[in-house]
Amino acid sequence: MGMSAEASDPKVEIERAENVIQLVMAAVVPGVLAAMLFSYILFDELTVFFFGLSIAIAIFMVVPARRMHHLHFKTWVRNSLPSKLITSVVGMIYIAAISVFAVSLLSFTVDFNPEHPATFAVEGGLLLSLIGLMTYQSNNKERFLSSEKRFFSTEPKQLEERLVQHLRAIGHSHNRSVDGSTCHLDLPESGLRIHILPLTRNSTEVLLENINEKNSGVALTVKGCLELPA
Repeated sequence: MGMSAEASDPKVEIERAENVIQLVMAAVVPGVLAAMLFSYILFDELTVFFFGLSIAIAIFMVVPARRMHHLHFKTWVRNSLPSKLITSVVGMIYIAAISVFAVSLLSFTVDFNPEHPATFAVEGGLLLSLIGLMTYQSNNKERFLSSEKRFFSTEPKQLEERLVQHLRAIGHSHNRSVDGSTCHLDLPESGLRIHILPLTRNSTEVLLENINEKNSGVALTVKGCLELPA
């Protein structure tokens, strides 16, 4: 019974879907792209096969992504996906950079020019992207891990009005700002930030940012308010 309950836990299923996406992006996708590069030099008849395989993998990625989207309507989860995606892209860039370098060396055997400026441009671009992503992850990792999100089948304006009424009722002041279609509510006393983002079909994503031990009680009341039936 314990295993069945764990398997049906939305948080567990979301984490599994995130891990599948991370694994595919970090290892499978760059591996197939590397194989396609090598096949172009050594076995050009396999290039089309690996190209088709890469398209099939891209289509497969829709499955865990759609499942994860559906599960986000059922529970609050830590916003760990951005950090995982950055880690995946770092792995992808690293493997791609090694592959381009290796293929450029192998190209000697087929009279290609590995010292072509484009080769250095690609390598330089990949390395700069790698440095930029690692810096971004280092600066934002704590922000990602201190955030939780959930989707709601309610229009953003309705959720915002309900939340503002709740904050006034419990005596919490807030500062409202709008960035495009996203509404931000900052709670200066607790340091909690609430982001309300519109999704498709009159649904909404709510992101609670900067959750810590001091404001966990406020975050809990905010979640309870949002989870009330419309």
